[in-house]
Formats: sequence, C-alpha cells, structure tokens
Amino acid sequence: MNIYERAISIIREDDQAHFSIKAAVKIVAEFPDVDRYNLEAGFTPSGKVHLGNFGDILISESVRKVLEIRGYKARTILAIDSRDPFRKIPVFLPDEFKKRAKQYIGMPLETIPDPYGCHNNFVEHFTEPLIDSLEKYGLYPKIVFADQIHGDDRYVALLRDVIVNREKVISIFNRIHESAGHAKRYPSTWIPYRPHCKNCGRIDEKVTAIEVLNDGYMIKYKCQHCGYEGIADIRRAEGKPPWRVDWVMRWVLFNVHFEPMGKDLMAAGSSYDTGGALIRELFGRRPPVTIFYDFFYWLEPNKQPIKFSKRLGIGLGAHEWLKYAPPEALNYMLLKRHIGDIERDSLRHVDFSVYDIPKYVQRFDGDEEYSFKVLHRGNIESDERKMVVAYFLSLKDPKKAMSRRIRRVPYNITIEVALWMNSVDEGLKMLRRMKALPPDARKEEIEDAKQRLLCASNYIKDYWKPPEIDIEKIIESFSQTEKSMLRDVLEDVLSYSAEGISQEVIRSAIREHMSKYDIKPKDVYRMLYLVSLGKDTGPPAYRLFQKKFTRENLIKALHILKGT
Repeated sequence: MNIYERAISIIREDDQAHFSIKAAVKIVAEFPDVDRYNLEAGFTPSGKVHLGNFGDILISESVRKVLEIRGYKARTILAIDSRDPFRKIPVFLPDEFKKRAKQYIGMPLETIPDPYGCHNNFVEHFTEPLIDSLEKYGLYPKIVFADQIHGDDRYVALLRDVIVNREKVISIFNRIHESAGHAKRYPSTWIPYRPHCKNCGRIDEKVTAIEVLNDGYMIKYKCQHCGYEGIADIRRAEGKPPWRVDWVMRWVLFNVHFEPMGKDLMAAGSSYDTGGALIRELFGRRPPVTIFYDFFYWLEPNKQPIKFSKRLGIGLGAHEWLKYAPPEALNYMLLKRHIGDIERDSLRHVDFSVYDIPKYVQRFDGDEEYSFKVLHRGNIESDERKMVVAYFLSLKDPKKAMSRRIRRVPYNITIEVALWMNSVDEGLKMLRRMKALPPDARKEEIEDAKQRLLCASNYIKDYWKPPEIDIEKIIESFSQTEKSMLRDVLEDVLSYSAEGISQEVIRSAIREHMSKYDIKPKDVYRMLYLVSLGKDTGPPAYRLFQKKFTRENLIKALHILKGT
C-alpha cells in the first residue's frame, strides 16, 4: 500500500478524527439510501468577498470529497444571493460611486452597476475573482445565482405552498421566537414575499406585500419608497421571499443534506432554528447537517482584532491570497482546525495577519513533510490522523502530489532571494547556488520554486517590512580605524548612481583605502552588511547599494560616520 492509498484508507475508517469525516458520517446516518448527497455553501456579494466566505465553500467541498472517498455520490452547490437588496454602501468603494450610491439602496445587487466600471454589474465585480480562483484550490462547486433559483418552476411551486400556508409559517416562526425569548412576532397579515417594485426597482422590506391573489401566484404590494402600488407574479420572479424562507426553500429545491454556517446561527431563534422547524413541519423532512464555524479576524500590529467584513472591505480575498502564497497552504490552514462535537461546538476562529503569511506557508510545509513520514511509518495516532486528513484534503490533486513528495523551497528563503533577484530565472540560479533548490530538481519542483518566488516578490512589494536596525549602535562597535575605512569606502561608492554601482566599483574603492587603514576586504564587506542588513552576510555587495532600503541604511551610516 502506497502512502496515497494509506491516506484514503484513513478517510474510509470509522475513526472520526477530522471534522469532515464526522460530518460525512452524520450525513449518511441522517439521510440513508440517498442516490446523491447535496452540499451547499453560499454568500451575499454585498462587498468584498473574503476568506471567511471562501472557508464556507472549502468546508462543503472537503465533506464532499470525504463522501466520495467513502463510496457515495455527492456534489456541492454554491448559491450566490445576487438578488438580495443593497443595504449599506461599502466604505472602500470609489468616491464617485459613493456619491450616487444612495439611489441604489434597496435594489437587488445584480441590478446595480459595477462601482469600478470593469464588469457588467456589482455582483459580477465581487464574485468573478473568487469564482475564477476556485479551481486553483481544487474546489469545483456548481455555481447558482439567485435569479436562476427564483426562476425555477420547482422553486415557484414551493414558494406558492409557503404563501398559501403562510398562517402555519407565521405560527412556526412565532413559536420559535417565543421559546427563544425573542420579542419579534410576525403579524397575522404578514405575507412571506418581497415584491420587486416595478417603479423604483427596490426589493427590500419597504416594498410591502398587502394581499395574495390568484391562488397564491400573484402578490399585491405597495412600495413605501415611491408610493407605487402594483402586482407581482411569483412565476416571473417579480420578487423574492425573505431570507428565513428563501434559505429553507433552497434546501428543499436542491435536496440539501449539508451546509456549514457561522456560529451565530447556533443561537436559539436564529434563522437555522426557524428553518429547521419550517422544513420539518411544512415540508416533512430533516434540516441539513451542519458544521458551525467561528469567524475570521484581521490582525494589525498594536491594534484590536477586527472581524472580516464585506462592507468594510476588511479581509483578504481567496484570489488575493494566490498573489502571496500557494493555494494548498490556505486550504490547510482552514482544514487543520478541530471540532469536538459538531452539534455543540464550532470550528475555532481564525486570527489572520498578512504579515504571518510566511508562517502559514512554513506550517504547511512542515506538516506536509511530517504527513509523509507518518504515512510511511504507519501506526498513526489520532492527532496525526487529523493532520493527514487535513493535508490530503488541502491538495488539488492528492494522488499526484503524494506519488512523490515535492522538495519545496522554504518560503523564508524565497523571500530572501526575491528581495535581491532581478528576474525569476535569476532567482532560480540563486536558489541553486544556495543549494535550496536541488541540482537534480524535477520539473514540478522547479515550477513550485518559480511560483513561490513570484509569490514572495508580491509579498515583499505589498507587505514586507525591512528589519529595523540600530545603525548607530552597530557603528559604535567598530574600531576608529574601521569607522574611517567604512566612511571613505561609502563616500566613494555612493558618489555613483545606484545603477552605476557594480562589484568592481566596490572592490576598487576598498583597494584604494586598504593600505591607509590596513583592513582586510572581508572585514569591510562585513561592515557593509551589518550597517545595511543587520547581519554579517548577504547578497553580492553591489546589490546593497541598489536596493532602496539598504541604500538608505548605507546613506544613513555615512552621515553618522561623518559626524564621528
């Protein structure tokens, strides 16, 4: 048995170490004898789609993969609530758009123009980057937008049942709210439908349904925004039900057996609570199995953590992560989380810092290496099983990846190289000289190194911060002769433009002053590295005079030396 087969056997066993296996086992237990299991994930594209929304999809897809490994047919549906009303103006949008954005409040998101003018509408702008990146993560959900759902004849039939039986719906919701201690009650006149105003185009709570006509297919309404009175035909999707109803009808429409959700929905009286009662009592089936998860928090140095927010634009997107790090490292970071009892507990929150991206990649690399070791060894402990399953599910193509482990270049080394390289090809040469890339590297290992160099280069450009160096203190540690020598060399070399400095320019300056100070070249180079990088080795010395942050340190050192 090879290590891929051994990993498969772990996922097929009854040891429910990983949360995805726990969920799969529970799904089969609660919904036996099903031809195909349907898993759902979803979000409202009301602003920047971030890693929290991505995590929802990843969880569903990981459970799908486990079900398939265990011999069941399964699929994941990604439902995008593109017809939800535009409620609040995202703070990060262009000022020109924000000036006119109030006119769009209450309108379906899909009818609002793209704030940046590069896509057909608001929804497309914020969903396309995520959708385009999913395959790179090894995720393949069936993507369905709200207009497709609401226009489906089967959905219309379900919606009519809800409207005709609205008294029962009201009774269910009010009973759940009362038992949960909620003050809100639905009045007997409530109609679970929000028409799309034909005059002003709004679809929120202020477009009030006032009468049911034509045996539940037509809804008379009055718009409190513009005063228009009209009739909406549910068969033409001229409106939508409120979220608490819409969600349940999706479960029935797609025959959903599993959906992950935020831990706020664990609360009594939540939309999951009312949804569970509604699907049981009106549609006669169980609610989907779920895994609850805590949220993502954005960390900045010396600041309080902030919850990821689509409206505030807080949080990295899955497509943005790919600029800085490999996809499997993000998958692994999220899948490595643990849950005890999936009915009572939630996956822990994620404290995320872009400045820790190198650590996230390093953790993936370390656990990848350890997973190979334990799979070769056998006799795998419970915690090791969790790790192996998380690693397996994080891979786009586990069979290929586990056939022969890739010898990866550590991310911190690619950062070090990317700082000084002028091209990826030059970076690869530097990695070979450092022996970080083996001389017998296979094609896939070279490609992996290339991608990491590109990611590291982007990371440096956007987030890397130069090390803080106490140049004055370093210079104090030099002898007076060393200070004089360094001063004269720096004066000579810095008289050239950054582009005009070569290794020969530096050698020439050192040779010119060697006899005067009796200092060896290697000691001069050591001082150059110390005052520019804070360490006594580094790239070829001429690069120190070309890179902005090291050149600035050298200029600062010269100023200090001239004053001593």
